[in-house]
Amino acid sequence: MLSNLELERLTEYDVGRRLAEASGLTGLVRIEPRPVRRVVVDFSLKLGEPGRQRELRVGTWPDRTLAEIRQNAERARRAEEAAPAAARALAQTPAGSVASVPPKGAVPGWLAPRDAEGAAPTAGPLFDAAGVAPPVGTIAPATVAEVFERWRLDALAARKDGGESVRRSMAKDVLPTLGASIANAVRRGQVVAVLERIVERGSARQAGCVLADLRQMFRWAVGAGFVDADPTATLRKADFGGAPQARRRRLTDDEVAELASKMRGARLARHVRHATWLMLATGARIGEIAHARWADIDLDAKTWTIPAEFSHSGRAHVVPLSDFAVRHLCPEGEVRRSDVWVFPGRYASEALSPKALGKQIRDRQRGSHIRGRASGTTTLLLAGGAWTPLDLRRTAAALLAEMGVRPDVIGACLDHAVRGDAQRAYHRLPTLDERRDALQRLGRRLEAVERSPQDSDRRAA
Repeated sequence: MLSNLELERLTEYDVGRRLAEASGLTGLVRIEPRPVRRVVVDFSLKLGEPGRQRELRVGTWPDRTLAEIRQNAERARRAEEAAPAAARALAQTPAGSVASVPPKGAVPGWLAPRDAEGAAPTAGPLFDAAGVAPPVGTIAPATVAEVFERWRLDALAARKDGGESVRRSMAKDVLPTLGASIANAVRRGQVVAVLERIVERGSARQAGCVLADLRQMFRWAVGAGFVDADPTATLRKADFGGAPQARRRRLTDDEVAELASKMRGARLARHVRHATWLMLATGARIGEIAHARWADIDLDAKTWTIPAEFSHSGRAHVVPLSDFAVRHLCPEGEVRRSDVWVFPGRYASEALSPKALGKQIRDRQRGSHIRGRASGTTTLLLAGGAWTPLDLRRTAAALLAEMGVRPDVIGACLDHAVRGDAQRAYHRLPTLDERRDALQRLGRRLEAVERSPQDSDRRAA
């Protein structure tokens, strides 16, 4: 069996090498030059009878984890063994296979119009002359898998991830059970059975997310003419473990001082320690920190402009930098590892992956060791319990509020959307100077916490 450590050690010298597992999963090492140069591994699986085998791509590492790739392979094997028409169609459209995804507006072959008896035509074009989907209302009864594919192309393609997270969730929990069922014949009890299986494995929150996705899909299907009624209309998240509770974890001043001390002994990379302090000092999200570029930082004006392409809100956001933040951006005595990225990844030409950053923090709090990962599994665990990068952003907001900063200024510092009552309460947006003053005060407070620990060993990296 391949390991994550073995994959992480691959370099450009391994290009062309073929990796293999006893399960039949094989991977080909190659270089991906764009958008950044990196080593990737394309994994595939051979399916079918000897002499009539076909190779099915099941994912690319590191875009997908080794565990996800193995899950894709196992699902493909099961679908091949069962081989119902809908499951076979799903298995032949694996995650990561760009060529197998039809263009937006086009309809897969199994969405071709049926004849009067509901049978698919045996000949003729699968699309119209322009390769566009037929008008809504002209498509005969379709399966849940077909409706999902149409919904994905029509409604999910505009999402930031192109609907990939919903696709994974549906492929795991819904389509193997309901994929071959006629969408208009699905009843409430069938949906309940799917959700209860998710709850039984201890994933109540995931059950709520799947219910929300199914509700959106069926509501779209009602409007598109695929179904007459929404079978999820009377279901509530409370029936399946309740709606997910908002996380409220924030670090106290003592925990921030404790974190400063523990980061020194956690064998944490220097750039990860600096990134952690920047999340506290700016309230920026982990993805925004990981994609910070020197070209977007003006050290003279002490500003960092997060471009729309890396901003969670989808709009450019200017972050005033406090003296504390600048000190962790440009640590004294340290040489820049990249001329492009503030926090480069394995190569200087690529950005640090937000997942890799989060993994270094999470692995040091999980309590149990995973082969090939950090051995100090409690070195970043604080007195108040485990914490996440998002908790640092919440902590920054809480500290600003304790210092008397107005809510609208805090929201502007954290790049929150302002609407409704908040928009009417303040007739103008906070200025850059107001945000700069707030973050400068936050920096001074963090500086005091960092440099005034309860013992002489508590000092930040």
